[in-house]
Formats: sequence, C-alpha cells, structure tokens
Amino acid sequence: MEFEFRSSLPAPVDTVWAALEDIETVTLCIHGVVRVAREEDNRYTGALRIKVGPIALELGGLVTVELLDATTRTLRFLGEAKDRRVPGQIKSRATLIVTEHADGSELYLHSDTHILGKLGEFGQPVVRKKTEQVLREFTENLGQRLGDAGTAPDANSNSTQGDQ
Repeated sequence: MEFEFRSSLPAPVDTVWAALEDIETVTLCIHGVVRVAREEDNRYTGALRIKVGPIALELGGLVTVELLDATTRTLRFLGEAKDRRVPGQIKSRATLIVTEHADGSELYLHSDTHILGKLGEFGQPVVRKKTEQVLREFTENLGQRLGDAGTAPDANSNSTQGDQ
C-alpha cells in the first residue's frame, strides 16, 4: 500500500527540520511508541503498541535512516517490524520532506508499505484507516512539541492503494 500525507505546521521550516533530525525524540510523537534506542549512527530499534481493528499488537523492529539531507530537508527511512504473537511482518519505506508554507511549514510524507503474513489479513481498509489516524496523531503531537496545540492535517491528505 502507498500512502501520501500532507500537514501544515505553524513553525518555521528550520525548527521542524531540527525536530525531524532528532530521530529518538521525534519518534515519541508517534502514538504507541514504547521505546526507541540508537543502535548505530543510522539504525534504531524500537517497539510500538497499536490496536488494529480488534487486535492489539506490539511491533518490535528496526528503522534504518537511508537519507538525512538538511539541504533538501528530506528524511528517508526503512522500517521493518514483527509482532511476537501474530505471524507476519511489516516493511515500510517512507520519505518525509519539509517545505515552506504560508503559515510556517508543510510536512509531506510518502510511504510504500508491505504487510505480510497474518498481519496482512486485516484488510487494506482497516490498515489504511489506522495508518491515517497514526499520521494525523503524529503531526498533532509534533505540532504540540513545537509549541502549537492545534495542528491539524490539510484537507488534501490522502492515501492511494498499491500492492500489499
């Protein structure tokens, strides 16, 4: 599945970019993250507790930062995670880009996510809805961390269906 998401943040581009560069701190803006630790310069381990439909998951995995470019304000990473109880795996390659916006900054995210095994049987509509919720909560939490309590995603946020 592919996802595209845009959100306005009422903070200067450099402030938003500085927050994204601090991987260990910014990941705490993702609802459900219970731990994150740097393993190497560009590799992090972590765990995420999340409920998808009626199933509660605790996904443990690895995030590898593939690109962290301050000039273009682009972050690209590969995330791979598994749940101990539910067979399957999630692999997601995501790109985040911060640009100037009339009210501060715009955060653009594109991800290509593959959900394999039993985890993939939840169904794309359920997974898509949950992913969009997590992305909205992330930008709200990031906005609060940057000093604004009312950040909301743009109306043109959307997801597109691709291969699972």
